[in-house]
Amino acid sequence: MESDHPWLVGVERLQATTRERNRTHSVNNAFLALRTLIPTEPKDRKLSKIETLRLATSYIAHLMSQLNEGTCAVEHPRCDPGPRHPVCTFCVSARKKSNGYGQP
Repeated sequence: MESDHPWLVGVERLQATTRERNRTHSVNNAFLALRTLIPTEPKDRKLSKIETLRLATSYIAHLMSQLNEGTCAVEHPRCDPGPRHPVCTFCVSARKKSNGYGQP
């Protein structure tokens, strides 16, 4: 960005920095909101951004499977581990709880 007035370059840079800072705050706030919607073990577990996105994707697939198949989390076939099916972390967690695993 070239300008006839050198002081304008500094002002434009400052404005761009401010916009980027606001954008970063907005993205971070969106991740914070998303983290509150994803069930985790333990509940206060701090998730990275990539973990948040992966768990959100998995959780959405889990909920869609439950809605489409009308069955509980432990029974629906999408969550049966196998070579052709991804493992649903939410069903694995439910299985552990129902089998008594992970109890202190």
